[in-house]
Amino acid sequence: MGLTASSLKLTQYDIEEVQKHCGGRFDHREIECLYKRFRALDKRHKGYISEDELLNIPELAISPLAPRVVQVFQNLNFKDFVRMLAAFSARASREEKLDFMFKVYDVDRDGFISLSDLETIVRHLVGSSLNEEQVAELIHRAMGELGEMRRKMAAMGATGAAGA
Repeated sequence: MGLTASSLKLTQYDIEEVQKHCGGRFDHREIECLYKRFRALDKRHKGYISEDELLNIPELAISPLAPRVVQVFQNLNFKDFVRMLAAFSARASREEKLDFMFKVYDVDRDGFISLSDLETIVRHLVGSSLNEEQVAELIHRAMGELGEMRRKMAAMGATGAAGA
């Protein structure tokens, strides 16, 4: 791909490569707009966006999940940046959106959302507005509700299998 840190324009080939890389979630015009935004964020023209550059996005900087989102997005080149943003596209599937959220919530990147991961996310979301006991209770209730949902889904699956 002809993109370098100092590239000023995208070629048609570059745009087509990026479209393939993001599963066609963005059209030609959208990719050009994203490239302009990427270049504006990449202040030192390194070809990737660093943590401090990501935190210059006002909408991200005010989010309680900013540290997690930054960890997912930092040091991505333009193609990978667009692929990650594809989850926010109106053309993204529910699965793609869920996959992105999973990456945010899987703090230790072990492929599972553990109690520890959930605790980290809850702490990001509530900050110091809840004490330790309240955070523990919130997590306990969330895990209980998740267990209940799993039981209901398992029962529905067993019912569906019996009727087949």
